[in-house]
Amino acid sequence: MSVVNSTERLEEDFSNCLHCLKPFKYRKSKMYCSSNCRQYACRPKQNSQCSVTKRRKNLMLFDKAMRLAEILYSLPPQERLGFIKTLIDEARAGNISLREILSNHMLRHPDPNKDRWMFYRGSWAYCTIAQAAQNYCKRYWHQDVSDVVYCRCPEPPTGEV
Repeated sequence: MSVVNSTERLEEDFSNCLHCLKPFKYRKSKMYCSSNCRQYACRPKQNSQCSVTKRRKNLMLFDKAMRLAEILYSLPPQERLGFIKTLIDEARAGNISLREILSNHMLRHPDPNKDRWMFYRGSWAYCTIAQAAQNYCKRYWHQDVSDVVYCRCPEPPTGEV
């Protein structure tokens, strides 16, 4: 009978960390296995599911991207490249919010099954504004849009963009 009690006692002496789920020696006031886990678990979440501020910032960013796409597609086709060039030049000049929009990963790589709202008029026939800028940069700069708007690459040698 003492063997059974000792195994039960061993199981009761350990608890799982609330952050990393590793077992640690049980103590009534201890919930985490280390101070690092305690600090990581208590940090405020920085994604839009947990942070109201981040959610609002993301909504404003995507709203501005939708408005820019609406402006782009309301222009005649022969003026669209000039509009994209103006956006890229402004982003290179230091417009931070425009840099964030044009280099945003979700806007450049939307999920076709659940991110249909990102496209102009909800149609896949249109690109997002970030995809249009990516296509422009690949065609004329031969670089990724993130490298172009953050000035990590020189201008094309011919000066034609």
